[in-house]
Amino acid sequence: MMRRHPKTAAPTDCGAPTSRLGRLLRRFRRSEAGSSTVEFVILFPAIWMMFGMTIEAGMYSMQQVMLERGLDLTVREVRLGIMENPTHDKLVASTCSNALIMVDCESSLRLEMITSSPTAFAAPAGGITCINKEESPPGPIEIVNGKNNDLMMLRVCMQIKPLLPFAGLGKALIQDGNGGYYSLTATSAYVMEPFQWS
Repeated sequence: MMRRHPKTAAPTDCGAPTSRLGRLLRRFRRSEAGSSTVEFVILFPAIWMMFGMTIEAGMYSMQQVMLERGLDLTVREVRLGIMENPTHDKLVASTCSNALIMVDCESSLRLEMITSSPTAFAAPAGGITCINKEESPPGPIEIVNGKNNDLMMLRVCMQIKPLLPFAGLGKALIQDGNGGYYSLTATSAYVMEPFQWS
């Protein structure tokens, strides 16, 4: 006659949620899904910053070169007598026209002409005066034309808005108290050729 074993109590389900959570955590730890997304989120801001700084540096260099080109061509017109009786407005308009790519150029560019002796040259005192975008527009600037064989110096300063003013190089270029602009400057000197305007 076979003896029956007493029935054992069924296991309780108290640890089921804990074990299920543990299994889920172990599965999550082993899974590699979404790893490329995490790398993208980490690296994208740095790559974007480098890309933005490269564009900003390229725009800065190109505008500097074009400003110098515009001033050099304007100086040539004055030196050879092509531009008769140059005034501040004429010089600014010619510089902006020759600079080609400058945006809002004539309202952002300030120009000054300095006469000096070709035999006893002295560098002009002080820096180039720039337009302050946060202040009212400056009044008319008088240009004193040189005489034949005088050494003349033209200096210009132009206010530029950064392409990316909120990050990288653009943010570093911005000057305090000037409405988010930075300055580009150029200087050119020449000797007045012996000619007379009619």
